[in-house]
Amino acid sequence: MKKLLPSALIALSLAGPAIAKEKAPVFVETAAVKDKPAIALNSAKAYVMLRSDIAVPLYLMKVPTADDQATYDKFRADALAKAHGKYVKKQAEYNAAVKDRAGAPKGAALPPLPDKPIEPTEANFQFTPFPLLAGVAIGPINRFAKADGGLSTYLQELTPGEYRIYGPLAMAPNGGAMGSCFCMGSVAFAAKAGEIVDLGVIAAKANLTVKRPEGDSSAPMILDVPFLVPAGASVAIDPRLSRAHVVPARFRPIGKLPNYFGVTINRIQAIPGVMRYDRDRIVDLTAGS
Repeated sequence: MKKLLPSALIALSLAGPAIAKEKAPVFVETAAVKDKPAIALNSAKAYVMLRSDIAVPLYLMKVPTADDQATYDKFRADALAKAHGKYVKKQAEYNAAVKDRAGAPKGAALPPLPDKPIEPTEANFQFTPFPLLAGVAIGPINRFAKADGGLSTYLQELTPGEYRIYGPLAMAPNGGAMGSCFCMGSVAFAAKAGEIVDLGVIAAKANLTVKRPEGDSSAPMILDVPFLVPAGASVAIDPRLSRAHVVPARFRPIGKLPNYFGVTINRIQAIPGVMRYDRDRIVDLTAGS
C-alpha cells in the first residue's frame, strides 16, 4: 500500500489548527524503485529517471489538474468553514466576557478579557498551498543503480501528471529541508502512465562553484555547472529497463514559486530551445515546437 507522501505530512504539521485533524487528499502516490535483480513496473503509474555522478536530491511538485484544483478548493473551503464556526463560538465567548465586565460592581476585581478573535476570511485564511500537498522527493538515497566511478541512477514511481522541478532539495526527517529551490525559474514536464521520463544527467563533479551572472544583479547565485543535461546515446540505460518505454523529458518553462521551505533561492539554468532569461524574466522558447 502506498503511503501519503512525506511532503503532505510535513505540510499538514505546518498548517496549524485549521486542518491539523483533517486528512488531506492524496494528490500524488510515489515510491523509489528499489535496486533488485528483477523489477516489475506498474503500467498504471508513471516513472521518472535521473542519472548523476554524485548522490543528489531532486524535489518535484505536481502541477494541479482541473480535478486536483477542484478537490483542493473544496478541502480548503471546508477547512475555512470549520475555522469560521470556531470563530463564531469564540466571538460569543468574548462578547459574554465583555458584558460581564461591563456589569461588574464598581471596585470589583475584573477578570482579564480573552483575546478578541479574528474572523477568518477568504483573504486572510492561512492554509497549506497545493504544491506542499503534491511533492515528490527523489534521492539522495534509494538509488536504483549504483555505478562505481560512474553515473548512479534514480528511478521514481509516481502518479501520472505534469510536474515542475522545484530544485535540488532534500526533506529532513524533522520536517525541515536542505538544498535550494528553483523559485525564480524552472521547467515542467509530463509523466505519462506506462512511461519512464528520462530527466537527463547531472554531471556535478566537474565544478561545484557558485557564481552570479555578470551584470545581472537580479539573478540569484547559481551552480557553475549545467543542470539536467540530456543523456544522449552514449549514456547506457540499465539492462533491467531494456523493455521499458523510456522517453526524454519534454520541458516547458514554468513560472516562479514561493520559497516554501526557507532554503537558498535559485533558478534552473537556461535551456536551449526551452527557456532563457531576460534579467529575472523567463522567456519561453518552446512556441511552435
